[in-house]
Amino acid sequence: MCSKYQGKTALITDNKTISWNGYKSLVQSNLSRLLEKGVINQNTKRAIIIAENSWELFILFSCLGSCKIAYSGIDYSMSDEKKIAAIQRSNSNLVFYSKQNEPSAIMKEQLPDVTFVPIGIISDDKFPIQTNLHEAIDNLNHKDSITSFAFSSGTTGLPKCIYRTSSFDKRRLAKLTQLYNFNCKDNFLVTLPFYHVSVTGWARLTLVNGGTVIFGNFNNVDDLRYKISNYNITTMLITPPVLKKLNKRLEEAKFKNTSVRFIMVGGKNFPATLKEQTINIFGKVVNEYYGSSETGINTLANSSDMLLHPFSSGRCMEGSKVIILDNNNIPVKNGNVGRIAVASYQNAAGYFNKKMTKVVIDNDEYILTSDYGYMDNSGYLFVVQRVVFDDNKYTTNVFQLENNLRLVKGINDAVVFQQEDNTFLIQIALEDNITNLKLSLINDLITKIIEETGIKYSIEYTKEINYSMSGKVKYAELIKEAGA
Repeated sequence: MCSKYQGKTALITDNKTISWNGYKSLVQSNLSRLLEKGVINQNTKRAIIIAENSWELFILFSCLGSCKIAYSGIDYSMSDEKKIAAIQRSNSNLVFYSKQNEPSAIMKEQLPDVTFVPIGIISDDKFPIQTNLHEAIDNLNHKDSITSFAFSSGTTGLPKCIYRTSSFDKRRLAKLTQLYNFNCKDNFLVTLPFYHVSVTGWARLTLVNGGTVIFGNFNNVDDLRYKISNYNITTMLITPPVLKKLNKRLEEAKFKNTSVRFIMVGGKNFPATLKEQTINIFGKVVNEYYGSSETGINTLANSSDMLLHPFSSGRCMEGSKVIILDNNNIPVKNGNVGRIAVASYQNAAGYFNKKMTKVVIDNDEYILTSDYGYMDNSGYLFVVQRVVFDDNKYTTNVFQLENNLRLVKGINDAVVFQQEDNTFLIQIALEDNITNLKLSLINDLITKIIEETGIKYSIEYTKEINYSMSGKVKYAELIKEAGA
């Protein structure tokens, strides 16, 4: 890539612009530093990174990858308990951390065999390369039965550690490049933390096609708006909660799209109202995928699909099969709700800390996901709810109910949460400055909408629905609130 693109820009952050030549030089010098200082050595098993997005983080990823050391970022906003569990479950013995995420005394005490290294060791200082890097990497004699690992979101409990024994990148990147015509003129805007596996995948997709990766501040929609307008952004991956805030700001600024040609939205539930709003703002450049850390990308929908079937997550991507199963793992007929199961070359091999639920049907191995849904006769997938508890008694279309509630004027957002007793907690975020009279009217409307489903429920009003940085509802906090 470096010999092909040389001085072309590969990365842009707020404080640094890196060409392909510069990228290569930074990886070589920092890899040499890590090896000569013994940070990476023959005893290194796997690595964890606890750090915000930065150019140093990107260089570190490349250094670890060059050494064939499996690594993963983790959600730096998690509790110490979850961080410790993630490190232990992955069998990592090397942890890099940023200044803002220095490990606590408790973490160091409970992880005595782990080496903690500040990410500041990655530097753009000129470091003389005094070793043959290929030879030094070979001398590590690093062997691992896995090629990669990642984590579930941990929004319902401790994160599960997912592992794979083979890479699917080459096949998937080639297919996505063909589908969406990614090329060296693309400028990809990063709107997610790099600990999330999806954004690292889309960034790699940009780079292998010679495009440029541009870091955005996903906590600041003004920063995203500015970069879209001034950095000739052509592609981006974004979660529904961030997209919703961005759209509001773009509408206020009377934004006109002149460069963005591809938007991919991830997340279990991309609200139909948000799809329509995004297409109105950007044009028919909006796409959606359904999948998970365990199964990769499995269905795709473009803007035409969204306008035709606004509540669907699209149809199967080549190389993936999606079926719907009943409680006995028997496939159901189209239109019937059941457990979503996925067979794909992208599927994970398993979890380190627990058994992954799989089933073999017609000689294909399927992973049972945590979602319920149905397929229509045209092959479109409709996701209706996420199963938080194993003892699930209902197949209510929770996501459809959430969409219907969001249509009520005065409601900003809604989440419907199934509790262990199979009643539903419905959390509703109201728009600002709602009068008592308007609240009374809203109550009447939402009561009518909810009671049509026949579920037992309770309602809680809140200022804002709490999402993780990867765009998922923080169900664990809802569980605590329900228990309280």
